[in-house]
Amino acid sequence: MGVKKPLFYNQIAALSHQRHGACYIDNSAGFLFAREANSVPVGVSEFASVCHSFPIVFLLEGSEAVPIVVLAIQESPNQWVNSEGEWAGQYIPAYIRRYPFIAVRTSETESTLCIDEGSEKLNRDGHGIPLFEGEKPGEFLRQIRDFTEAYEAERGRNHQLSKLLLELDLLEPAQLSDKSEAERAVLSGFYVVSRARLEQLNQESIGRLHKSGALELIYQHLLSLQCFQQLKLEQQHSDNAMAEGAA
Repeated sequence: MGVKKPLFYNQIAALSHQRHGACYIDNSAGFLFAREANSVPVGVSEFASVCHSFPIVFLLEGSEAVPIVVLAIQESPNQWVNSEGEWAGQYIPAYIRRYPFIAVRTSETESTLCIDEGSEKLNRDGHGIPLFEGEKPGEFLRQIRDFTEAYEAERGRNHQLSKLLLELDLLEPAQLSDKSEAERAVLSGFYVVSRARLEQLNQESIGRLHKSGALELIYQHLLSLQCFQQLKLEQQHSDNAMAEGAA
């Protein structure tokens, strides 16, 4: 059985001077690689920034409740990346910003900085930013390493939130329906925090959530669900524009 590759990544390789010493990163392609994505993983430290732009929901993967940010309500190109690869939204999720780099865990405490060698951003033609200065990582690569390591460190906080949500049985299945088409479900398979279950918690459980910082994250998650309406409006505008273009 093969290992499932992370979204966007196809040819992951460990970064090294020997292999990538002559490589450059050209960001002129922008975010075209993310145009087909309707959701991406999100770290809890992003909730405060994301909640005003996109819905934050949860997927159950094994024994983990994984937070994701919803970019589109249908399996079609999302409206946040235009044909030139420019990002049209106010906030760019960290998962997208770090591409084509990724930190791959080699042990419980260590990880290796890797890159997607199939990325259009990577080249050996001298276009863009060099990864290495001589045999040492350049300033850009050092910043990327710090960024990806910080992103990887989010796993611990994500796991803590997941553990509390599942232990206190706060998640319930949800779906987004289109009332204009006989309640047709346009997005399903995700979970949200139940307001009713949250209100029924005893003081001890509320105290645990507050002390861990999870209570604030839950409120940010619930606030973000209002963004579903904006996504539906954006989708309608996109569909109308496509229909006018085909006319």
